[in-house]
Amino acid sequence: MTEDTNQPAIAPVGRAWPLYGAAFCTALSLSVCWTAMPFVLSGIGGTEAHVGYAVALNSLSYLGALILTGSLLGHMDTKRATRLATVVSLAAAVAMVFAVHGGGRSEAGSRLAWIWAIIAAGGLGGAAMALYWPFLMSWVSARFEGLELNRRFWRYNGSWSGGGLIGPVVGAWLVEVNPLWPMVASVVCFGLALVLLTIAKSNPSPAPATEAPDKRIENGHDVRMLADYRWMSRIALFCSWGCQAIARSQFALLFVALGYTEAQFGLYYGAFALCNFLALVGAGRWAFWHFRPGPIITAQALLLIALLMMVFGRTLPVFFLSAIVLGLGFGFAYSSHLYYGASGSRNRSARMAIHETVISLGITTGAGAGGYLAKNVGAYAPYWFAIGMVCLGLAAQMTIHLVSRIMVARHRRIARF
Repeated sequence: MTEDTNQPAIAPVGRAWPLYGAAFCTALSLSVCWTAMPFVLSGIGGTEAHVGYAVALNSLSYLGALILTGSLLGHMDTKRATRLATVVSLAAAVAMVFAVHGGGRSEAGSRLAWIWAIIAAGGLGGAAMALYWPFLMSWVSARFEGLELNRRFWRYNGSWSGGGLIGPVVGAWLVEVNPLWPMVASVVCFGLALVLLTIAKSNPSPAPATEAPDKRIENGHDVRMLADYRWMSRIALFCSWGCQAIARSQFALLFVALGYTEAQFGLYYGAFALCNFLALVGAGRWAFWHFRPGPIITAQALLLIALLMMVFGRTLPVFFLSAIVLGLGFGFAYSSHLYYGASGSRNRSARMAIHETVISLGITTGAGAGGYLAKNVGAYAPYWFAIGMVCLGLAAQMTIHLVSRIMVARHRRIARF
């Protein structure tokens, strides 16, 4: 057997630590800011719809910018792109600080302008992230395949989800002290991320987009099976982020309306983030789930169980259990699509842009529909919408997998003759 000379040398882990640190700081900044956002907006006179619009505009701006960057800027150097994104996000976070300060000091009749200024700054920050996450993931995963790719994503996912684990607790605690402090903390974290990206070493130029993907991906699975799992995990990713957007925006307000505090919601979301962290690290550490349909279907079912607990629960133990279930399903859905999306692809930036586009669509759908339904239909309408979305997704996943298995089996029978 000849040695595969096309396999990349494995880069030392230590060379990538600034990238993992930047992922941690950025995720921490975003989770602090957006955990506090419902309480910040409602504190200066914003409605449930404003909360939903803020999350939806942030995600919609991200989606629009992803389309632009994917078509025009996919060739951009990863270090330059991520640093530019961080600078713009830092400016948007500073604008939020001034808007929250102005809204808190203005008269009730003039606060609407400050509310929309906060929403607009969130939209600017969302657009900037289109040059951040896809390029950072491409930077981290460049030239890796198979189990080494999975391990690389294990460290990356552990880094950003670690920031997402700490951020909700910090954000909810800070907003109880003063609505301004979460925004200030967000600015500081973006500044640290910029420093880390500055000292990180650039990767060599990526392979051209026209280069063909590997025909054999892992353990004998070919590109036809890969497409099956990509679409199943894509549906899970969309549904998981739609549910998470509703939990972060509308459930935060419902949680407080039921008599609990913002700090307790921070702990609730911290429990979600902890289980998300554990699912991401576990999926990256072990590869038994690769090209198996059961784990993806199970993750989708966990989303459904968590939503039903939100609807019928009234006590903290039930709500915290829903956070645990939601976090486990969410984390595996994210990790599975990240792996299947990157496998066999030479143009990682484009694949990561697709990954982030699906996330953005899920957040926009969940937050936008959740805000509208909560204001115009009822407090529990967003969760029933999400339940319907998850059930449709589950049916679609099973259909896709069944059709794919039939087509692959037919192709193999034809190939034998």
